[in-house]
Amino acid sequence: VRAVIRVIRAVALVALWVLLWGDLTVANVAGGVLVAGFVMVLFPSGASGRVPLRPVAALRFAAYFAVQVVRSNVTVARTVISPRGRINRGIVAVPLQGCSDAVVTLIADAITLTPGTLTLEVVADPLTLYVHVLDGRDLEAVRREVRRLEVLAVRAFGDAEALAGLAVDDSTGWRIS
Repeated sequence: VRAVIRVIRAVALVALWVLLWGDLTVANVAGGVLVAGFVMVLFPSGASGRVPLRPVAALRFAAYFAVQVVRSNVTVARTVISPRGRINRGIVAVPLQGCSDAVVTLIADAITLTPGTLTLEVVADPLTLYVHVLDGRDLEAVRREVRRLEVLAVRAFGDAEALAGLAVDDSTGWRIS
């Protein structure tokens, strides 16, 4: 079964490579095979790389993220067209509760994809995200929003250990009033 999965993964990587180049040529296929080989050696997949998926929780995460993106777009647009004095940039350290690497990556990417915020660094010990914010007037509010994102991500994609580590469930506040 693992061999079949590896072959499917290799074929998908080669197909993606060819699609990115836009031409089905021998050179592009050969380049795709080389790149796929490197990717599969550098990033092997195994049983430990599996990420659980809870569909209802994943939909909650996606809905929360979509709301945050819309809200942030409005806030950034308002900030840009307003007088310059309203920008209060800042860097916020946000401790996380001990997620898997995949969940931390998801949280960091979601933060970066939200206008007005950018993940600057992830520190492993203790697990902390450093986030640049365009509006740094209320740092605790930023930490609460990241915590809500973390709880929703863990509930959607976290392993049993991460789920057990959620001491306080802040996800009930995902509906923004």
